[in-house]
Amino acid sequence: MTGLEILTAWYEKVWVEGDLDAVAEFFDGEALASGLMPDFAAQIEDFQSLVPAVLHVVRNVSFSIEDSMEMDDRVWVRMTLHAQKASDMSPIHIPGQVMIRLKNGKIIEAYNSYDFVSYFEQMGNLPKDSLALMLAGEVLA
Repeated sequence: MTGLEILTAWYEKVWVEGDLDAVAEFFDGEALASGLMPDFAAQIEDFQSLVPAVLHVVRNVSFSIEDSMEMDDRVWVRMTLHAQKASDMSPIHIPGQVMIRLKNGKIIEAYNSYDFVSYFEQMGNLPKDSLALMLAGEVLA
């Protein structure tokens, strides 16, 4: 499999199908995934808790890859995660970028950058246009 195929299969099996056993199929035991939260690098065990927590509040997850680049042991994608809010089935779309490094066909490093402000706005956890409000000096309480 190419690196892009591995990354695509990861999202399909783990995030779309919710197959937690597949986490270890794709991630090396020493792998770290950065960028999901500040000062936090997720390991296999973390995904086995994170995925069910996210899938509890969203349904019908899918993804689209807008751009990709593969060089040696690294793959970069610009993508969008699509889902529906579990509470009312309204659509949500979360754009982001992911870069992975592979070793022996498994992910050894992952760097994630998703638009979590937009995600939380769409989920109703933040007011609409939160980023613009904060850039203008508003404090969200």
